[in-house]
Amino acid sequence: MKHENPSFANGMFKFNCPHCKGEIEINAEVLSQVNTEYAGKYPCPLDGCVKEIEFPTTAEAEALQATASALAAPPVGGAAPAPAPPPQGNPAATPTAAPTGSAAAPPSQPAVTPPEIVPGFHGSKMASLEREAVSVHRLCVKTILHGDCVKDKKDTFDETVSKFLSDLEEGNLIGVHPVQYTADEKKGTDFGVLVVYRTTPEEE
Repeated sequence: MKHENPSFANGMFKFNCPHCKGEIEINAEVLSQVNTEYAGKYPCPLDGCVKEIEFPTTAEAEALQATASALAAPPVGGAAPAPAPPPQGNPAATPTAAPTGSAAAPPSQPAVTPPEIVPGFHGSKMASLEREAVSVHRLCVKTILHGDCVKDKKDTFDETVSKFLSDLEEGNLIGVHPVQYTADEKKGTDFGVLVVYRTTPEEE
């Protein structure tokens, strides 16, 4: 059986079950799912009923939404004019004259001359900061090869890399990158790591 008394308000569709007469309230997403996946027919969700009913179709839902929008729209003549201010309590008071001319301009602010911008490296406008950064930090790289850490059949590669990284100041490590290299055709391909880090003049 088909639903009864459909309406739409505050983003929700409302209608009554034709069997139990109870009111059902669902949003547009659920109604769209019922129409798409269940061909518009679904058991009444109210307790004690669960009889199949026909929900509003997509066309009916759009009509309900359009009707609700039309009822909520302002009148054609536009908004009502603002009420006139109440009369002054003192009849002898002189009415305040409307200001003439433009409103008083705010006090002018003194002109501020922008600092001179000197292009830096690669067209950067932060030359002074770049020079300061160069004077304080310096980028360095350290390549640790696996073959250099094998001596007398003892492999100390992990210990060597760990010690170098632990000796760096906190925050100076930029990155650790794996590398592969070929020392000669007999030994084949070996590996290592490339450590990129920062140093300060004191550390050098």
